[in-house]
Amino acid sequence: MVVIDLTMLLSDNDGILLARRHRSMKSSLSRWCRAGRIVRILPGVYVHPEAANDLATRLRALVARIPDAVVAGAAAARLTAWPDEKVEAIEVCTSTRRLAKPGFHFVRRRVAPEQLRRRGPVDVLCPAQVAVDAASTDLGDRIDHLLRKRHPIAEIEAALAASPHRPGNRARRQVVRRSRTRPFSRAERILHDLLDRNHIGGWVANDPVTACGCNYELDVAFRSEKVALEVDGYEFHSSRAAFESDRDRGNDLLQDDWSVVHITWAKLVDEPERVVARIRAVLALRRRGGRRRG
Repeated sequence: MVVIDLTMLLSDNDGILLARRHRSMKSSLSRWCRAGRIVRILPGVYVHPEAANDLATRLRALVARIPDAVVAGAAAARLTAWPDEKVEAIEVCTSTRRLAKPGFHFVRRRVAPEQLRRRGPVDVLCPAQVAVDAASTDLGDRIDHLLRKRHPIAEIEAALAASPHRPGNRARRQVVRRSRTRPFSRAERILHDLLDRNHIGGWVANDPVTACGCNYELDVAFRSEKVALEVDGYEFHSSRAAFESDRDRGNDLLQDDWSVVHITWAKLVDEPERVVARIRAVLALRRRGGRRRG
């Protein structure tokens, strides 16, 4: 009787054992599985127990079972623009309906080829498509991340257009529409909405300016009036270095004749009327030729 070395067998097969490729070993696979030496993570797909929760192993197992699978959701985020993303279950787009399996969530969905990226053995959604998919629930957080990295807004709009008629697209369209003004955070999105609702125009977001020989990027800039709106979060002064840098930035802007209005998250959410009144007042003062800083 031939004795099979399971460790060598796993090594020779990249850590994945497929029942359909080892039909003559059906009884051995069943015996090893009962003994806990291997585990089944997908129908007919076995791996070593210590590798069962390894993302790379699970992706290889997925492709072995479903060659045309497309990875979406958190796993696609992890493999593209969000390397620290936690993956609890792998979301998979397939051409046919499939039952959910532990650690996998299957969605029947056709994905446009231009929205795919190859990562190792598997196709995944591109960053823009991952971000647009998430926009129905995360209010644009992933899109903001891409915008901070200078991801083209055209690719984000193309990702939305490539997935018509999906549940949640109404919310996604609203988020993508706001993304055209290049907000870099949820607070900036709220500020941009506030400015538009109150018909305050003449501004650009995350605009590069030079003050006292230094280059800065302003959250919102009214260039004609030289008024800057800066959105401050709780983490704004998260370190001594950040605190010092912010003071230099503010002083340089003031010295270069900019009026700076600091706006906190709490004010945006709880007192938007007061924020609008302050902005209008500072703009009016500058338009009259005043030099008081906000």
